[in-house]
Formats: sequence, structure tokens, C-alpha cells
Amino acid sequence: MRQAGDRIWGLVDGSISVSGSMLLAVLINNCHSCADIRVIGPFLELLKDLSDKNAGVIVLGTLLLFPTTLTFYGGLKMWFAAKEAVEKKAMEKGRLVGLQEGRKEERKRISQALERQGIAITPEIVRILEDDPASRS
Repeated sequence: MRQAGDRIWGLVDGSISVSGSMLLAVLINNCHSCADIRVIGPFLELLKDLSDKNAGVIVLGTLLLFPTTLTFYGGLKMWFAAKEAVEKKAMEKGRLVGLQEGRKEERKRISQALERQGIAITPEIVRILEDDPASRS
């Protein structure tokens, strides 16, 4: 089920994409040195010629809407996914550190309880309490 935040973000994202594509259209329309740009100059000049026709800026803005939407939506989605992955990894690392510290404290508590009861701590018990892999067999 979609939350209200997701619906609002979809509206805002769409508005940003439309505004961004129209801004690009206006910038291209007013670019007087676009042909001088290496590699993409001829493409920008073609877009500029398209925007000089009747209602050309609107046509160009509409043409640029799809790539602008992909850039904004895809880029932001990727950024948030990466942020979530980093946070998840940090939380998992913190959980493991806490788990190890908890085990160490519990082993210390068990050792103290055995000493208080006067039970002799054998080398095998020490290996178990130290979590020695050799004691597991």
C-alpha cells in the first residue's frame, strides 16, 4: 500500500521534471554558442533550430521531459538506495559489535558465578568461556 509521502513525492518529482525540461528548452533556445560545444554541439544546434519554430520551446520542453524525468527520478532513487544500503550496513556492524560485547560480558558473569560457588574452573571451561573453536569438537 502506497503511503501519502510516496504520492506527494510522485507529484513533486513530476513537477520538477517538467520544470527542468522547460528550463533546458529555454536555455537551449537562448544559447548562441551551442554549436561551438564539442561532440554535442551539432545536436544542441538541431534542438535550437527546433525551438525557433512556432511553439518550439514547448515542443522542445516536451521532447526533453523523458530524459529529464529519468535523470531526476532515477538519480534520486539511486542516491536514496545507496544511502539506505550504507545505513543498513552500519546498523548491522553496530549490532554485531554489540552482540560480541554482550557475549563477553555474559562469559565474565558466568566465570564470576562459578568462582563464587567455589567450582574449580578447568582449562576446558576456560576455552569454552573464551569461545575457543577447539573446544567445540
